[in-house]
Amino acid sequence: MSPNTRVHRFDNGVRLATVAMPHMASVSMGVWTAAGSRHEGPGEHGMAHFVEHMLFKGTPDRDAEEISRQIESVGASIDGFTVEDHTAYQVKGPAERFEGLFEVLADLYRHPLFDPAEIDSEKQVIREEIAMVHDQPSQYLDDLASEAAWGREHPLGRSITGTEESIGKFRRAEVADFHSRAYTGGNTVVSVAGRIDHDAVADAVAARLGSLAAGRPIDCEPAPAPRTQHRFHEDDGQEQAHFALSYRNVDRHDPARYAHKLLNVVLGENMSSRLFQVIREQRGLCYEVQSDLVSFADAGALQIYLALGPANLPEALTAISGIVEDLREKGVRDEELAQAKSYIVGQNRISLENTAAQMMWAGESLLYFDDWIDPEEAHGLIAAVDPAEVHAAARSAFDADTLCSAIVGPAESRSHLARWLGR
Repeated sequence: MSPNTRVHRFDNGVRLATVAMPHMASVSMGVWTAAGSRHEGPGEHGMAHFVEHMLFKGTPDRDAEEISRQIESVGASIDGFTVEDHTAYQVKGPAERFEGLFEVLADLYRHPLFDPAEIDSEKQVIREEIAMVHDQPSQYLDDLASEAAWGREHPLGRSITGTEESIGKFRRAEVADFHSRAYTGGNTVVSVAGRIDHDAVADAVAARLGSLAAGRPIDCEPAPAPRTQHRFHEDDGQEQAHFALSYRNVDRHDPARYAHKLLNVVLGENMSSRLFQVIREQRGLCYEVQSDLVSFADAGALQIYLALGPANLPEALTAISGIVEDLREKGVRDEELAQAKSYIVGQNRISLENTAAQMMWAGESLLYFDDWIDPEEAHGLIAAVDPAEVHAAARSAFDADTLCSAIVGPAESRSHLARWLGR
């Protein structure tokens, strides 16, 4: 372990990681719960995200305005986010203000009021958020792609925000119950990076979160088996077609994950990738094209996103087929692999120069692997991947039996995609 990084485990299950960066003027801190949208039970669609919103609405010691003022009056910022398998609350501010900032962060995490009037008010805020997502094709496509990949009946396939109908049914007792089940010591991770002292941070965490009930891990449904599904949304007012293709992929613990990461870089993660060079640069068919990996504890997905005029869709789909088939048949070239390795390592080292990225790395390491992962150790595992492993990853990843798709755009674009899938 790096001499600048320390991990501590409290008796109630809270896990703490600190990264000392004495040359920085700032501190970034995060409090995480290992509970997200996939941990929602029947009747709880959107609950994890709703609870996240409600934690900013006040505690017995400070209302929503005071939370914002006490953070921002010292030049700090605060935010939160919910994803499928965790929820996080983060503050970045001047290092000398750590104690006061962490007090506010721990207070909202532990002691939300869940005032019924605020619950009703926040329902309307989230309704507006849902409407905003539906008005933005690229964001709405994410929901459709998840639904296609995991099934609308599975929590992984449902929108994180919930629906107007689902959140409309939430009552205070149900919101408080989810919080009590999910925000326990055993589910909680704290990560802090910046100009800090580990012992001082540990004392602050013990004082604010040391009495948090240990609780028990919150259950979730296993990821469903792969299936071929297609989700379409027609909108004749859209000039472009936004579509996604999704293949089932390895989970975040699979030893082959590094080979799949390199495969994704070659495929479509940056401007040097095959998708970008062929579809945008050489053929001029689109403005935006990329691929991405989604990883969970028990499953993953490799997804391709594209936005373009419907008339260009048939040629783009043909080009994608050619790129995918070539990777399956021939694998990657030596120079491509070397460049992909340098890209991943270089991008990661650059990002970790700031306190927020170090805090995120430490927090996700504890959440996902229950320990801090040395970035250089991960870089070494990337460097050790050989072309044969990436070729094997391509043969595994591009399995037509797991191919799912989603599209938002004019009816014409749906017809193009349906014909391509039929072939």
